[in-house]
Amino acid sequence: MICSIGYQKLDQNTLIEILKAHQVEVLVDVRSRPYGRITVFNRNAMERWLPAAGINYLWKGDILGGFAPIEEEAIKWLADFGRERTVCIMCMEADPDQCHRKTEIGRRMEAYGVSVEHM
Repeated sequence: MICSIGYQKLDQNTLIEILKAHQVEVLVDVRSRPYGRITVFNRNAMERWLPAAGINYLWKGDILGGFAPIEEEAIKWLADFGRERTVCIMCMEADPDQCHRKTEIGRRMEAYGVSVEHM
């Protein structure tokens, strides 16, 4: 199963609660630049506190980020990866209609028979 979330209006504890409620095993960060004003959501910080909360963290913004064309191999990788575990793709934007999580990744996952649930 693959779901998606934007952390824009969340804090660290709320994000953890939502991920655990959906039994997410791996959070796949699809931000091209995993750094921002809210440092708790920077890649280096998330690599520490997500595993401490029992959720694996994987940055894939290099192949699934929104600032460059996403190759079909990356979409297929995510579809296959999500078949074997509960995965949540994450970016900053809270509204999935305004984010490549839905407009690009989610839309293209349909070709592989995978739907993305936007939380």
